[in-house]
Amino acid sequence: MGKRRLSLFINHKLQQSKLTTLMVTCFIAFNLLLVSGIVWLAYQSFSTITFTEISKARLALLNESTRRGFDFITGVTGTAYSLASNRELSSLLETAGTGRLTQIHQRRELAKILDHTLVVSEGITSVELYTDAFNGVNVTMADRIFPVDTIAGDTWFTALEHADAAWVPLRENESGHSLVGYAQRIFDSRGSTAAYVLIRLSRADIVRRFADMPMVLDGQVLLVDTAGNVIMQMGETDPVRAYDQRSSGKEDSDEDAVVADSHLPVDTAARGTLPVVDSEWIQEHAQQNEDGFEVVSGDGGGAQLVLYSKPATLQWRLVQTIPVHTLLSPVRYAGWQVLGIAVVGLVCSAVFAYLFVRRIIRPLRQLIKRMRQLEKGDFETRVQLSFTQEYAHLAYGFNHMASRLTELMNQVKEESRAKREAQTSLLEAQIKPHFLYNTLDMIHWRALDYEAKDISRMIVQLSKLLRIGLSGGKMFIKIRDELEHARCYVSIQAERLPFSIHYEEKIDPRVRSCYIPKIILQPFIENAVIHANPKDETLQIRVEIWEETEDPSRVIIQIIDNGQGLPEEWGLESSSGIGVRNVHQRIQLYCGKGYGVHLRTGSSGGVQVTISLPRIETEEQLNLWLDGENI
Repeated sequence: MGKRRLSLFINHKLQQSKLTTLMVTCFIAFNLLLVSGIVWLAYQSFSTITFTEISKARLALLNESTRRGFDFITGVTGTAYSLASNRELSSLLETAGTGRLTQIHQRRELAKILDHTLVVSEGITSVELYTDAFNGVNVTMADRIFPVDTIAGDTWFTALEHADAAWVPLRENESGHSLVGYAQRIFDSRGSTAAYVLIRLSRADIVRRFADMPMVLDGQVLLVDTAGNVIMQMGETDPVRAYDQRSSGKEDSDEDAVVADSHLPVDTAARGTLPVVDSEWIQEHAQQNEDGFEVVSGDGGGAQLVLYSKPATLQWRLVQTIPVHTLLSPVRYAGWQVLGIAVVGLVCSAVFAYLFVRRIIRPLRQLIKRMRQLEKGDFETRVQLSFTQEYAHLAYGFNHMASRLTELMNQVKEESRAKREAQTSLLEAQIKPHFLYNTLDMIHWRALDYEAKDISRMIVQLSKLLRIGLSGGKMFIKIRDELEHARCYVSIQAERLPFSIHYEEKIDPRVRSCYIPKIILQPFIENAVIHANPKDETLQIRVEIWEETEDPSRVIIQIIDNGQGLPEEWGLESSSGIGVRNVHQRIQLYCGKGYGVHLRTGSSGGVQVTISLPRIETEEQLNLWLDGENI
């Protein structure tokens, strides 16, 4: 039921809508769907291709950074090996059987060797020596020689029991910097461990290797070993902030990289954000010596692009995680620009569509305007031919229809006029012989009874009567002429009847010059003369003509006599009299169904005839009525 109402409501609204509005709305809706679909598909395709290409480019950059950034490892291991193989250093570690002063001298010489190595080696934070050879010697100046017990408690120290050298994570030093170290055994002449040399590298030393490729430090960068353990975490603690800072030209500070290894204390790893990927993920995706990238879900729910490079010299690799929305932010910006251009284009196309539709609809509106003029009776209106074939066919059809209507209307008018003239001629032919015979009969009898003077007078009246009745073939005469015709008839009848006739007129001067159908008074006066039978032997006939008060466009004629009145159940349609029906038919034929004759018995007896006629004052108005324009 709800769908039916909705359908009816939509149909109702569509029926009330203008064609221009409907076409423009449909055009805009279609273009909106089309532009939205194209922009969405283009954005998806472009973002996918762009994301893939950006990922490949960043992976290549990460591999290059891995190769170039870890070249310093060879120098670090070489420095450690040179110290371990230094015969002078090994001899200085031989303190058995020497005196206290000699051991102090040997320690100072070892410190000089370590200082010299630190100076000549680039990218090394410190070089430290751990040995028990000088446990009994106290020095007044600090150096880089420490007892083995100093590192014996570290978790990585046990790894040296099974290897001569190893990369190890270190605790923070006094300055709070996180370090990575390389430990190397130093053997004496008997093959026993004489000392451990530890070369410390700060995160600044490592990050400095990638300074010429700043995009490598975008997001979160992990330094992992062959086991998948995170040796070091570099980059901003907030990847988004890091990207924004680099985009604005800000450089990373040295505090933006931290060591985050499972072997380190918890408080050390807590300094930075936890890695997006863990050791298991790294081991699963980086088992082979291959590089690659993958999109994973981050802790915050946002997608992260994870890139892992090929292993370097020591099988270390870089793992970089960058938020996808960070990478695609330029693409989204370009997408918004494209969308803005599409919206502007859509608005412009809507304006052009509105103007174009208005131009297309203009001939149709012109056709509707001409149709309304045709409805009002303007059959001369025509439509100009349009530039389109369909509208040209419509215009041609409309013009042809209007022409045919004009021809048909003229034909109908001519046929109606001919019909009216034929009927009028027939009706008049029925009246004139009847009256003429009676008059001539009366003249005959009066000529026998009276002298020639009376006959002459009656002939004069008869001539006037015939002249006005014929009227040169005119159908309408003025009221004053019609009254003259009635007086002539009354005068003639008064000469021949055995009773007297009292004829009276009361005419409104404003309507004396109006046109009315001729011979409409005489038939009713004749009926009064023939059928009235007045009681006082005097027939009284009163004719009144006036302008109707409520409707000035009507003229009312009343004929009142003092006769016997109308018979019971008398009706105009059933009347056998020719004259009364003739007058009524002629009035309706010329003036229309709204006019005619009404008969009734008067309040004081006799017959009261009321004739309703249009008020026709000029010949132009008369011609319109004769042509049927006002019927």
